[in-house]
Amino acid sequence: MEMITGLEFKLKNSSVSLGKFDGIHKGHRCLLKKIKEKKGLVSTVFTFEGGTAPKIYTQDEKNIILESLGVEREILFPFNEKTKLMSPVDFIEEILVKKMDAKFICVGEDFRFGRDRSGDVHTLQKYQDRFGYELCIVKKLTYENEIISSTKIREFLNEGNIELANLFLDEEYFIRGRVLSGEEIGRKISSPTANILTEKDKILPRFGVYASLIQIDKNRYFGVSNVGVKPTIGTFPAGIETNIFNFHDNIYGKEIQVHLCRFLREEQKFSTIEALKEQIAADKNKALKDLQNMYPGYTI
Repeated sequence: MEMITGLEFKLKNSSVSLGKFDGIHKGHRCLLKKIKEKKGLVSTVFTFEGGTAPKIYTQDEKNIILESLGVEREILFPFNEKTKLMSPVDFIEEILVKKMDAKFICVGEDFRFGRDRSGDVHTLQKYQDRFGYELCIVKKLTYENEIISSTKIREFLNEGNIELANLFLDEEYFIRGRVLSGEEIGRKISSPTANILTEKDKILPRFGVYASLIQIDKNRYFGVSNVGVKPTIGTFPAGIETNIFNFHDNIYGKEIQVHLCRFLREEQKFSTIEALKEQIAADKNKALKDLQNMYPGYTI
């Protein structure tokens, strides 16, 4: 997937969808499907750089998802003093038409853009004949009368309701990171783990223990993951500690993805290491049974 940043670009034949794409949930995927269906045009996601809101996925994680869905290029547009003052019609003419050569534009029904968010789908409709693009407006998806949205997914993650979050995301929520060399406490209690930290602005779900799928290169493995601060053994930054079942390779320094599948219990502080070991054994058994039921085609 081609990545474009800054303002110095000149593209041709774009089939484009615009938005925040935080989470790339089921609704977003409907937009992406539409832009990919346009033959002879280049499927392009346009989103703004930066932002201060906590992220469901980091930019690197979003790139991985977009590429896996077949998006051909992504534009990270700078949101600065100049660009945020552009009027809606200037944004359409200068960016969408002149810089992107947008032939097809697909947005959600609540899309807003331009100075003070004064532009909307009606603005795009008003100018489509003048600038010669085709506009597609997609209604919000719902599940059991609940709008599928990034806001709702954040709520589910905070509650530990990982299965509903995954349903809205259309895949298992994941954390990607580099495996850190630590104090090897897990190895000392016969449960070696892979530890990763996340970027500060990424949302972590409710602290606790989860049945998980771990992706290493192109392979996936069953496992059990603790999200939190490991209170029994010391004081640590919030992160993800994962025991990968039947896996013994050295992966220190390697990028892996931990996909959370089911919430098993809250993180807790145990009075002794022995009590922790007993609970870890129970967690592994429970995680394995749950994962085998959820993914009957997988082997470990």
